[in-house]
Amino acid sequence: MTDTLTLEQPAEESAFRRPQTIRFQLLLAVNLTLGAAFIGLLVLRYEREMQGEVREKQASLNDEAIAIHAAVSHLSRDHNAQAVQSYIDTVCRRMCEKGSPDHHIVVRLKDEVLQAHGHVEADPETLEAIEAAAVGMNSESTPEQRGLVAGSHTAEGIGVIVSESLVNIRRATRRDVLTQLAVLALLGLVAAGVVSVVLLRIVSAPLDQLLVTVEQIATGQLGVESPEYGSREMQQLSGAVNFMSRALQSSDDERRAQMKKAQQIQQHLLPNGVQIPGLQTGHVFEPADTVAGDYYDFLPLPDGSWLICVADVTGHGVPAAMGAAMLKSLLLAACEQPPFEPQAVLTEINRRFAITVLPGNFASMFLGRWQPESRELSWASAGHEPGILLKESGRLDQLSSTGLLLGIDPDAEWQQRSVELAEGDRVLLFSDGATETRSPDGDLFGRERLTARFSQCSSVTPQAALKRIGELLDIHRFEGPLKDDLTLVLLHCGENRERGEDSEKTVSEANDAHTTDVSAASASME
Repeated sequence: MTDTLTLEQPAEESAFRRPQTIRFQLLLAVNLTLGAAFIGLLVLRYEREMQGEVREKQASLNDEAIAIHAAVSHLSRDHNAQAVQSYIDTVCRRMCEKGSPDHHIVVRLKDEVLQAHGHVEADPETLEAIEAAAVGMNSESTPEQRGLVAGSHTAEGIGVIVSESLVNIRRATRRDVLTQLAVLALLGLVAAGVVSVVLLRIVSAPLDQLLVTVEQIATGQLGVESPEYGSREMQQLSGAVNFMSRALQSSDDERRAQMKKAQQIQQHLLPNGVQIPGLQTGHVFEPADTVAGDYYDFLPLPDGSWLICVADVTGHGVPAAMGAAMLKSLLLAACEQPPFEPQAVLTEINRRFAITVLPGNFASMFLGRWQPESRELSWASAGHEPGILLKESGRLDQLSSTGLLLGIDPDAEWQQRSVELAEGDRVLLFSDGATETRSPDGDLFGRERLTARFSQCSSVTPQAALKRIGELLDIHRFEGPLKDDLTLVLLHCGENRERGEDSEKTVSEANDAHTTDVSAASASME
């Protein structure tokens, strides 16, 4: 019997974006740090290289001023100012040809000032800027603030100033400096790549392997283990995962062994091989889990009649199986002394079941009494699925419910009904696992399909008929797993003509089995 549960809809997921992987965060943090450090170093190196070039240019201009001073001193003694002018013009022209277009020379001969002509305007403003640059060499102002770099030498009343534009100096040296910086940047990228690869091998790759192991454990592959790693932290994490995997496998093995034992106990509680006089029987018992909440039984009574029981405890699995075992014990206890009428037996079972079972749990039960001599089948049904009666003539009828479910009201009572079966009549009893079998799109198999299939199998043996019904149920759910326990019991009015190893037992043998079942049920309840 399937529980009906109302589940609340899960709350809407938050709008926050999914967290990034450790790999992404680790590489981002490392590479951003390395990138910022390299950019800072490159900028610092660029500035230092440019400042170094300016200082070297200043030293070069000072040396040039000293050399020009010596030449001018010689020319001023042996020649006139015109010769000096021609000399400094020639020097500036040659420097321009060598890539210094803003190279300029200023010579002060006592009260006369000479400037090189040609490529730089020899005007008072230029002279003022050059002299300011020469004076600023020893001041706190920087070449960038002055825009010029100058070298000077003054001796014997002769002053020489040689200047160069800072823009030209930077332009000349920028290409070499940028080439050096590009090489450094490339080396930085290689270093960052090496660090990233090392981090991936040390952290990311082991984490990926551990994730695969955990996913395998989550899918039921218990006992799988991750390999060993080179780092202590990863090795500790791997060891914890492996210990968990082994512990889960051990626990699962123990659980499986216990469930296997419980399955064997439940199978032992069923009427394995028992045949009812005057009836041919067939049965299907398929738990949705290892054990089931369904239960059926054939019990001989001292007066020669038989009790036929089909029950369904709410839910499935271990809790439902415990309820089914309880019903077995209660049924055996209720049949120890008269009256043996289904109505009275059902009342006694319910009285004890209602005070024993947990609140909210219940069970359905069909309880019939078969009298072989008169072929009378009387029954009382506690909310169980109505049985289907197929007459030899093809007419269909149902053995309907006659009262409440078990476990609801300890004082509940049930009506009792009876029917006389003729040779060839058939009765199909079943749990709701048959009618409530669903297809993948949610379509119920239903009672009509079950009745139609049952009607089509009147010419085959009971077990063959149930096999055909089971095949149709499998097709309906597309060979999917059972969602609820399935029990089918078919009774055919007529002597069992099948002989062999599984021939019908005598009543005395069935009575012995009855006694064994009492002991087994008591042991299972303990």
